[in-house]
Amino acid sequence: MNYRSGVPRYLQIADAIRRDLRGDGERIASEHALCAKFKVSRPTIRQALDVLVQEGRLYRHAGRGTFSTAAGGSDPRLRVIGSIDDMMALGEETWFKLVARDVVPVPANIAQTLRLAPGSSAYRVTGVRNSEGGPFQHVTAWMPAAIGAALSEEDLSNTSLIAAIERQLSMPIKTLDQVVDAVLAPRHVAELLGLRLRSPLLLFERTYYAASGEPVEHAVTYQAGRRYPYRVVLARAERRP
Repeated sequence: MNYRSGVPRYLQIADAIRRDLRGDGERIASEHALCAKFKVSRPTIRQALDVLVQEGRLYRHAGRGTFSTAAGGSDPRLRVIGSIDDMMALGEETWFKLVARDVVPVPANIAQTLRLAPGSSAYRVTGVRNSEGGPFQHVTAWMPAAIGAALSEEDLSNTSLIAAIERQLSMPIKTLDQVVDAVLAPRHVAELLGLRLRSPLLLFERTYYAASGEPVEHAVTYQAGRRYPYRVVLARAERRP
């Protein structure tokens, strides 16, 4: 297996095992066999299996081994978010309906986040992300005007802004700063997501930074978790000797 840099190996192994699951109660290869197959240590294999157990794709039976869950028992909507690559994959697995693109005066707090002068204008993209279960995200993203102008003709229906920034501007996205809150849906968000006014939603505020440390996008996202739930996986950084 050729491992991609920047993505924890256990998540890549979990993806590989997930692709091979038939969902019919099959017994999974032993940890020893999986270590040999993927050329990693047993703790790494256990982390990968833990991800799939938490998703409901696998279950452990004491003394017998690990088995795949019957097809009806898993939730195909559940997405594991463990890296920026996983965030980009979300854009490819769903589709985005553009509502507006414009250049507008940027709110003071977002100007500060994007390191823009007070009173500056920024490029704004507003839209709704959809899955098979319907619309589940309302997104408003701000970018410095130069970055937004470079993407003004970009088709965003089957991609994400950060993927477009990497592809069109050759600016690798290195880090993500995220704040999560629970809120009640504002009227305009509820209407676009087809929800009742003041329905409970998750609110994500995310700032993406290029490898240079430059902020390239600040996004405010309202998400209906029941329509597209996902799990966040946190990994401990390797300690240096």
